[in-house]
Amino acid sequence: MSTPRKEILMRARLLIALAGCALAGLALAGCATPAPGGADPGGSVADAPAWPVGAGWLDGGRTIALVTWGSSSCLPTVDEVSVDGGTVVISLREPEPGPCTDDLVARPLEIASPAGIDPVDGAPLRVSLGESRADVDLAAYDGGSAEEFSPEAAWVGDRTIALRTWGSSSCPPVVADTRVESPASVVVGFAVPDADRVCTMDMAPQLTVIQLDPNAVVDRGATLSFGMPGGGETVPIR
Repeated sequence: MSTPRKEILMRARLLIALAGCALAGLALAGCATPAPGGADPGGSVADAPAWPVGAGWLDGGRTIALVTWGSSSCLPTVDEVSVDGGTVVISLREPEPGPCTDDLVARPLEIASPAGIDPVDGAPLRVSLGESRADVDLAAYDGGSAEEFSPEAAWVGDRTIALRTWGSSSCPPVVADTRVESPASVVVGFAVPDADRVCTMDMAPQLTVIQLDPNAVVDRGATLSFGMPGGGETVPIR
């Protein structure tokens, strides 16, 4: 790739990332930007464009919900997870080369907490994807243990929630509407699937990202009610 084209691409990705930070309101997420002069506070060269990343604990702290923003058709995957001096280092792998839709959506991943990390102490994350990187401070977990196959909700940003449910791996839930009934209650309605849709008969974790209105006032200890018309469940947002 020629130098001018690379510079244009990097500027474009940076503008998209900063726009994503403004829209998502990621108080708990990392949105690193290069320091003045092209160097970060530690003196290393900060030539990688930043992009918004959110994270929260799931499964009683045994896993981490990681959310990045980018194209809905080009999803990253986990390449490597390690611990470096108490920091969880997560390297994501770019999708196979090909055309990507020109949109900006939340893309969730669930990652097993690495050995040596205690959720009750919290953990800093260092996340990278190609030339992009971000640092996230994952707050201490105080939600207690989680029952197997139980739904869970976690804050992964100031206005972003990760909801983990269980069901068919080929038929994940689709959010139809989201409303804040009060500072203590968020309600999410799932779309009713088509009657002729065929789903695999397995039981797998389903991670759904819920984004609230930027002006919504929601307590950190609020509950999340979700489901399709005629039924639903309510869980605390950890």
